[in-house]
Amino acid sequence: MRLTWKDGAATLLTAFAVLVFFAAHQSWDVWLIGSSNRWAAVAVTLLGAVTCGLGAASDELAAGREATTSVKLLSAVGAVTGVLAILAIVTGSLTMLSLLVLGIVVLWVGATLRHASHHGHTGHHPVAT
Repeated sequence: MRLTWKDGAATLLTAFAVLVFFAAHQSWDVWLIGSSNRWAAVAVTLLGAVTCGLGAASDELAAGREATTSVKLLSAVGAVTGVLAILAIVTGSLTMLSLLVLGIVVLWVGATLRHASHHGHTGHHPVAT
């Protein structure tokens, strides 16, 4: 794999999620979020969901390739991040919001590194003669 426009879009969305966190944390009182951790959690969750939709792991699995260890690890982090999203929205806790944003950033870093490290890799290994 290689970095594509989807990786660029995911970078922008992740940066925006971090910005939303800072807006809530610093009580910038911006539109939609105000100073509410709960509304910030809703916005960050939506941004994270859109970012996740840009991922390529499902494309690989649909093509019949087996999930790699990195895909499995990122899936586990994604599941934990999903639980954190629910907890952040329900509780309105700044700690849960912080962990939610951290989870999204970890997912972005992991996916971007994975894409960059698989540059030019087709998944086929030549047979030694």
